[in-house]
Amino acid sequence: MLGAAASGVAELAAGLRTPHGAADELAEARELLAYWEGRLRRLPRWAVMRRREARAMAARWRERVGAAEQLRYGRGLVGAASQLAIERRMPVSLTHRGRQAARVAVLGAVTVAVTLALVLAAAVAVVGEAVLGAL
Repeated sequence: MLGAAASGVAELAAGLRTPHGAADELAEARELLAYWEGRLRRLPRWAVMRRREARAMAARWRERVGAAEQLRYGRGLVGAASQLAIERRMPVSLTHRGRQAARVAVLGAVTVAVTLALVLAAAVAVVGEAVLGAL
C-alpha cells in the first residue's frame, strides 16, 4: 500500500516537473521560430540560398513549436482552446495556416481583379472599334 502511494506521488512530481521543462523548450522554440521567420522577411529576394535556408529552418522550428505546444496543452480542439485560454494565442500551426489562407485569398482576389480589368478593356476596345467602324 505504501509503495503504491509512493509511486503515485513520484508520478505526480514527474508530471509537475514536465510542464516547466516543456515551457522552457516551448519558449526557446518560439524564440528561434521568430528569429528564422524574421530573417526570412528581412532577406532580399535575390538572396535565394539564404532565403531557402531561412524557410527550411522556419519550417523545422514551426514543427518543434507545434510539438511542444501539443505536449504542453494537448492535441486538437481542446488543446487549442486551452492554449487560447491560458496564453491568449492560437497554436502556431493554426496561425501559419491562417496566414497561408490569407495569402491565397489575396492572390485570388488580385487574379480576379486583373482578369475583370482585361475583360473590361477588351469590351471597351470592341465597342470602340464598332463605333468607329460605323462612322
